[in-house]
Amino acid sequence: MNSSILYFLLALVVALFVAVFLYSTPKKRERPFILLTILRLLSVFAILMLLINPKWEKQELSVYKPQLFVAVDNSSSIGFVNGKEQVKEAVAQIEKHQKLQEKFKIKYFRFGLETHLLDSLSFSESQTNPTELFQQISTLASEYKTPVLLITDGNQTTGNSYEYYRFGNPIYPIVVGDTTRYIDLEITQLNSNQYTFLNNKFPVEIFTLYKGGEVVNTQLSIFEKKKRIFRQNLTFSKENPSQRISLMLPAKEVGQHYYQAVITALKNEKNTQNNQKDFSVKVVDQQSKILLLSSINHPDLGAVKRSIESNKQRKVDVKIGSKGAVDFYKYQLIILYQPTAELGSFIKTINSRAINTITITGEKTDWHFLNKAQEGFSKDVTNLSENYLAEFNRVFPEFVVKDIGFDQLPPLKDKFGSIHFNVPYQNILYQKIGNTTTEYPLLASYTVGKQKNIVLFGEGLWRWRMLNKIEKQSHRVFDDFFGALVQYVAASKETQQLQIDYQKLCFSNQQQLIKASFVDKNHKIDTRASIWLYLNDKQTDQTKKIPFYLIGNQYRVVLSDLKPGKYNFQVVVSDQKAKSFGSFKVLDYNVEQQFITANTHKLNTLAQKSGGQLVFPDQLETTLQALVKNKSYQSIQKSKKISKPLIDWHWLLAFIILSLSGEWFIRKYKGLI
Repeated sequence: MNSSILYFLLALVVALFVAVFLYSTPKKRERPFILLTILRLLSVFAILMLLINPKWEKQELSVYKPQLFVAVDNSSSIGFVNGKEQVKEAVAQIEKHQKLQEKFKIKYFRFGLETHLLDSLSFSESQTNPTELFQQISTLASEYKTPVLLITDGNQTTGNSYEYYRFGNPIYPIVVGDTTRYIDLEITQLNSNQYTFLNNKFPVEIFTLYKGGEVVNTQLSIFEKKKRIFRQNLTFSKENPSQRISLMLPAKEVGQHYYQAVITALKNEKNTQNNQKDFSVKVVDQQSKILLLSSINHPDLGAVKRSIESNKQRKVDVKIGSKGAVDFYKYQLIILYQPTAELGSFIKTINSRAINTITITGEKTDWHFLNKAQEGFSKDVTNLSENYLAEFNRVFPEFVVKDIGFDQLPPLKDKFGSIHFNVPYQNILYQKIGNTTTEYPLLASYTVGKQKNIVLFGEGLWRWRMLNKIEKQSHRVFDDFFGALVQYVAASKETQQLQIDYQKLCFSNQQQLIKASFVDKNHKIDTRASIWLYLNDKQTDQTKKIPFYLIGNQYRVVLSDLKPGKYNFQVVVSDQKAKSFGSFKVLDYNVEQQFITANTHKLNTLAQKSGGQLVFPDQLETTLQALVKNKSYQSIQKSKKISKPLIDWHWLLAFIILSLSGEWFIRKYKGLI
């Protein structure tokens, strides 16, 4: 402020000096110079003030209340657990709590599949994703602790499991709905391949869970077109509450097949919605062609070839050495057996075309070459050999693999050394030396870009197959195991201009998202195409034409309000020959109906992990009072310096124009111009 006064006085002196200098000559004293001097003084002074732009400063104090988030579950499961009234009462109690309103700046949200500001509650959301809620409100949380009152039944249908989510702020779950625990049977998870070949058998894996204290007997069945094709009796107890059922189903007919796995409900079971799961498998009438490429002769080659070709839908060509050309385009899978530098040109082509591979190493493998020939893994080279037993990984997640008694099989032989992976991988079998299980894989799967790969670190598969024949009087167990590996690696989509991706099964209260990608003849993404969906409802035989919309490099169509039933569709690119066909089934099932009680266990875990507390409706008032009294949540006073100009430049500019204009008119009138 002192500097502004100094500039103000200096500007006044300069303006006075200029005005007097212009109008102080004897000649000008005979004219009306006093008025002109004043006008010039004011003009120059105003111009200098405009340039100086003097300002004044002041301190402004602001008080910021701590934030409080109230998140309300708007999913339909609230109605199924009889919690609607409890939710409404809890929201009303928070809104009417005067001390809470005075202390906190409260923001209200509703959530289901997505999170929105709370305007109304309908309890009609078809999915519940609490994790998405935490992700959204974490961006709004202040740098200080922001408590969250979470009004929910704790049930989740989609997204990552929320109870271990690291939100960074205390969460107070307010449990609504029925908390009584009932006996219940549930199919928690079902795994199956999406594709299989005609006259093949495909694996299905079913995980079941029992909640109760008594010993119960039930039955697991699988139906296709209301016809039972599989049945197995099950017994559960408090000591044995979960079971894993693995089975093989035949693929006898080409096309999309829909199945339903059902556990027979118990006599007093209240919730039967979670006793069934639907799944779908597409049966393809297409023979897979596989190339077995090696630079040496070995008994494993014959064992692998006969094992793969035990499935009539697969044909194996064996090539020894590097002489002659190979048409790699006709093969869905390349098996590299103990590769050496002799196969270098072939392996280079395989990698450049991203053809899926199974690599089997052994004593004759050229590790100096193999470490450089591919990007997935490497091995420290030694001249020593080692016998490796197999230890089965029972939690391998990629696809269904059965334990064929690996711990009883003879060892495989390979060079001794540490194995290093350069990309993420999954262990199928661990290396076991003597009685010690190592951290290194004996059999592993990994992906490089779009190329799926499996690697087996050891030779001697022919012994495994032979022992299986001796003990089981059949090669079937080993052949099914190796066939599962081949099916996983060979089941990749062919390179087509138009590719589609969609769910084969969806619920009537869900949206069906169909994605399409289109490339030109040089296999470059083309975003200029006009793509249409022709959707046929098999129940009414009506066809709708729906355009795809472009997001990034992907075309999409979202279908909603679909009635239960089967639908066929065709995806067509305008002015192109590219077409794709598909079908899906809409199930008359609301996933939220499977919940009849609140999940207090998950909510309690969430509260403890976040530093909050589990709250029941009758404890809400106590919790609100505790939040009000909690000294961790205090209003914050912040001060900031505000600087404003002393004079508005708009008025100053108008004054300059006015004073200069007045001076000009006087001089013009008096003949001084």
